[in-house]
Amino acid sequence: MTGVRRVLPGVLLGLLVAVPAFAAPGGAVSIVVSNNTPALGDPVVVEVAANGVVDNLVLRWKGAAWPMRETAPGRYEGLIGVDLDDPAGPAVVAAEGFLGGARFRAEAELTISPRKFAVQELTLPKGMAEFDNATLRRIEAEAAELSRRFSRVTPLRWRTPFLPPVEEYRPANFGARRVINGDPRMPHSAVDIRLPAGTPVRAIADGRVAFAGEQFFGGRSVVIDHGGGVFSVYYHLKEFSVAEGQEISRGDRIGSVGATGRATGPHLHFGVRVPGGRVDPTRLFALPGR
Repeated sequence: MTGVRRVLPGVLLGLLVAVPAFAAPGGAVSIVVSNNTPALGDPVVVEVAANGVVDNLVLRWKGAAWPMRETAPGRYEGLIGVDLDDPAGPAVVAAEGFLGGARFRAEAELTISPRKFAVQELTLPKGMAEFDNATLRRIEAEAAELSRRFSRVTPLRWRTPFLPPVEEYRPANFGARRVINGDPRMPHSAVDIRLPAGTPVRAIADGRVAFAGEQFFGGRSVVIDHGGGVFSVYYHLKEFSVAEGQEISRGDRIGSVGATGRATGPHLHFGVRVPGGRVDPTRLFALPGR
């Protein structure tokens, strides 16, 4: 393809891993990533620099195209993630677009590192672990509806740094391989933060409420769409104070810690999805900010 050439990995430069600029017919483009050896559950910031305005710029990651945001003239930013169930090994993230009328593709090579997760054995009452057909249908319908909402890709609203959802952020259990009453279950794709009921919960970034309602597992739940495929998830709330479609600013109160849904005590189940899958929120908060 004319104007399409591979960009080779470069060297560590500050907090970002730089890739040499690629001289396309219409100009030069470079791509950098915040971590070229991410582990399972890691988010990765991707930055693209060009000596001109790029048209139709997208990130290519795990077979899908994701939008980027212009942060300054010729400078663009995006966010991807390594899902907690991804295989370890080599991977490629690419930026594609048009510069000076010529199409380009700039690539950065990643090496996904393995990560060991804890095994969490739980014993729950039979009514919290085994479900009748009607309940199973409800669970499946709720999961399908959330998947549909997670599939929406809206304009980017998030900016780094992200804000922890509670003042006392004491996360636990991300990625835990759960065994409930002796049966292996899905890995825990969020963190649990144990705090007293009524503790205020806040939005981690600007966005729009994609879901606010009651679920079987999550109880009173809120999902915020931060744009570009980035979502934050808040379950087991005592109450929520937002409505679907409402615009939210970073730090806005959205509800409080509770024990609704399938919960054994007051805590916040807090998760984050980014392009590419479910990531560790604690590592999201460690990303470099602007």
